[in-house]
Amino acid sequence: MSRTIFAGIAIAMSILLFASPLQAQSSATASELGKIAELEQKSRDAFEAEKWAAAYVANLKLNKLRPAELQYLVNVVRACGMLDRKNAAYHIMLEMQKQGMTFNFDDVAETELIRGTEAYEHINQLLVDAGNPSGVGVAVFSLPGTPTNFSSIAWDPSRDRFLVGTLSGGQLLAVSDNGESEVLLQGGTKNDPRAITGLAVDVNRSRLWASSSAIDKSRGALLEFDLKTLEFLGHFDLPVDDLQHDLGSVAVAADGTVYVIDRATPVIYRKMPDGDRLTPFFASPELLSISDITVTPDNSRVFISDPAKGVLVIDPVAEQAVFLSGPETMNLGGVDGLEYRNGQLFAVQGGFTPQRVLRLDLDGERGTTVLAVSPMAIALEEFNKPGGGTIRGDDLFYFANSGESDGSSVTVVSTPLDAGAELEPPDMSQFEEAVRAQSKQN
Repeated sequence: MSRTIFAGIAIAMSILLFASPLQAQSSATASELGKIAELEQKSRDAFEAEKWAAAYVANLKLNKLRPAELQYLVNVVRACGMLDRKNAAYHIMLEMQKQGMTFNFDDVAETELIRGTEAYEHINQLLVDAGNPSGVGVAVFSLPGTPTNFSSIAWDPSRDRFLVGTLSGGQLLAVSDNGESEVLLQGGTKNDPRAITGLAVDVNRSRLWASSSAIDKSRGALLEFDLKTLEFLGHFDLPVDDLQHDLGSVAVAADGTVYVIDRATPVIYRKMPDGDRLTPFFASPELLSISDITVTPDNSRVFISDPAKGVLVIDPVAEQAVFLSGPETMNLGGVDGLEYRNGQLFAVQGGFTPQRVLRLDLDGERGTTVLAVSPMAIALEEFNKPGGGTIRGDDLFYFANSGESDGSSVTVVSTPLDAGAELEPPDMSQFEEAVRAQSKQN
């Protein structure tokens, strides 16, 4: 991938090499955001002025920039509806359905002219049905408190407990399957986290890694503890600069390499197994944000999720990166949680419509292509922006309701890793027959 920046030498050199690219990255991101804002304004103006062709063009351009965004596709169909371009509208609706999106175009006034045909009724019903709850998800336990306060979860086999981090008070909780919790760490001292924003367990080395961010987002640190005793072992600060920082998820490879994401910049930092500092590892102007990170045990691939762009695969050895490609049924927008196991990625899509959990089968050679997309849980009753996650045995455990709400507890749900079936495109024969019939009528 061009414009991808790697840094991983001594700290002094890595900062020198990284400073200029970070500025370029910021400029590129700002330019793209500015273009999106401009096109969105053109879209609003065009709809308000009833300039349907202009609205159509603006949203096609927005869709090209953000293919995973539902609203831009909805707007294209709205514009097609007012232009009475039935076939174009139906094809966009079908593309939405293939990717698992849900929407009811009967609720949109601008589609009145394209309704009433077999093609429309068939595809719109498929879109509506895509939002029905399905799959497997079992509530395991709930913890009292505002859902947004619970930042991270990791399985600790040495304790046979889940470790859960909180933002308020920087608490580290050990939680059993029945929801009984014990406070293992409490923020407030120099070496204790002020707010836990990420967790990773390294059982082989008896290490617990926790990321922590300052309230003013000016600094952040990676903290190292003995997993068994929770003795403080190391404090790895971010390099000093003038940027905002918000450290998040942590991932650790089998060789002890630790990665931590910076959600504010966005950048990935790395601590080598024998390293004594946290150094910049990866940044790209193609990233808008980073929500989660996972790594293969052999450290051959690092996966990061950008809710707006999809999932990026990084090869740390070759220093190459590429976004995951896949079948027409794949849409990786809104991923808030990412886990890896045996050639498969498990993605929690709290920012997708409908909210869901996916299993992605990767090609074995490079791990950059998705061979099959399998929804495991869709629109479950417990879901309110699900996110985070950890694997225990043959199940994925994740926060079901991380979204802003009036709720007074967060619920952890489990879904078997083998749940669900591969998402198949709809039978095209009925659609094509309906379109042919419509074309003859016209």
